[in-house]
Amino acid sequence: MLLALSCFYTSDTLAQAPGEPIEMIEKGIFKRKVYKKCDIELIPTQMITLFKNDPNMSEFAKPMALTYGTSKLLSAVGWALIFWPIAESLIHYEGDEDPNWNLAYAGAGCVVLSIPLTIAYNKKAMQAVSYYNAGYKRAKLDVGLGVSRNGLGLMMKF
Repeated sequence: MLLALSCFYTSDTLAQAPGEPIEMIEKGIFKRKVYKKCDIELIPTQMITLFKNDPNMSEFAKPMALTYGTSKLLSAVGWALIFWPIAESLIHYEGDEDPNWNLAYAGAGCVVLSIPLTIAYNKKAMQAVSYYNAGYKRAKLDVGLGVSRNGLGLMMKF
């Protein structure tokens, strides 16, 4: 009986404990950010799914998914528009028809527009991971000007 109660008590306390923390490492020549949980590298869609299924992380999942999806859509459309005139020029190499290179310029613009969205996704992912690893607690830091007995100065409240 005592063994059964101790098992029940232990399982109840373990269920309320926060999960395994997500660690961020930089990998490769260009130092891309990789997130690992339980020694498994999470691709962005897995991380979005992980946060989407966690009720405490719902405020982070939707903006991350929207930013990531828009970035990947712009990038895919951009590369398709870039390679369309290239393929057209290879098919019609005899010279009568000139491919529409304006498509390639528009595609390059789409690819360039996807870069800030990728950076924004990485910022949102870092914020979400730090919130997750802190046990669903936000670090509160209030900075402002204030007057004290020593005079006017910068005040920080934690």
